[in-house]
Amino acid sequence: MILITRPGTEAKKLKNILEDLGHTAHIDSLSQISFPTKKKNFITVGIFLISSQQAVKTFIKNYSGTKDLPLLVVGNVSFQKLTDVGYSNILLKAKDSNQILKYLKKDFSKLKKKYGNNIIYLTGSVTNKKLIEDLKEIGYSCEKKVIYKTVFKKSFNRTTISLFKTNKIRICLLYSLQNAQHFCRLVRNKKLSKKCKKLKILTISKNIAELMRKNGYLNVKSARYPSQKSLLNLLGRI
Repeated sequence: MILITRPGTEAKKLKNILEDLGHTAHIDSLSQISFPTKKKNFITVGIFLISSQQAVKTFIKNYSGTKDLPLLVVGNVSFQKLTDVGYSNILLKAKDSNQILKYLKKDFSKLKKKYGNNIIYLTGSVTNKKLIEDLKEIGYSCEKKVIYKTVFKKSFNRTTISLFKTNKIRICLLYSLQNAQHFCRLVRNKKLSKKCKKLKILTISKNIAELMRKNGYLNVKSARYPSQKSLLNLLGRI
């Protein structure tokens, strides 16, 4: 059985995909996403950085301004969503945040001359602090804009705990660093470490895989690319 930890709608879609592929899946969403209700414009100037699909979804739904903002985006899915609704000035479609940092460092002088040195980081309430630090180290100022909120649950549900204790869950899919950190926290809180450390942990990025190994998980693999398609390809090889 595969444990899905993604938020609501994404979890249900993923469960359907996994079942179509012949897998048994169980959902226990570790977090919920709260979106703003009002549209807004950004009057600030600089390059806009969007590193998650949730941020892209919120940005498209709630931003009502010009479509020629200079954008940096992570992932094919996010890139496609932005181009589909008319955003035309995407400076880089990156595979991960490290590729964005390399680009910003390499072209610092040219980008600063054209757009200034301000990066507007559109993110959720749980942010990648290291990314912000790395941007500042390169020489950019980083203006964080929280455009959605992530609320984490306090415990696994009873069914999930029972499935862990009876060794029914064999694989766990992790899509975000924050969910991975919270998964480790809940496992410790419920004293499930011995049951969970041998799980097959499949992650969408190397950073998440590294975190899980540091927390003592023994069987961790990451997708070749940070996309659901690549993660499912990894699952298919197990």
